[in-house]
Amino acid sequence: MLRIPALEKALPDDIRRSARDHPVIALALGAIVGYYLGRSHGREILSAGAALGISAGLTSARRALGVEPRRSSRER
Repeated sequence: MLRIPALEKALPDDIRRSARDHPVIALALGAIVGYYLGRSHGREILSAGAALGISAGLTSARRALGVEPRRSSRER
């Protein structure tokens, strides 16, 4: 099972308890919300995912080649 601790901590206790008690309803609700978000914001979600993937790939390639990624002034 895929668990995301940050997301679990953000949910109130009663919602977490309800999701554990009724997993089929929680999955159905998640599917409905995902369908709605995909229909209404699909392009934005896809472009954000692509940008994240490209960024992660470039960082991984830089580390493999021994080149440190540039740090912004905020990270110093």
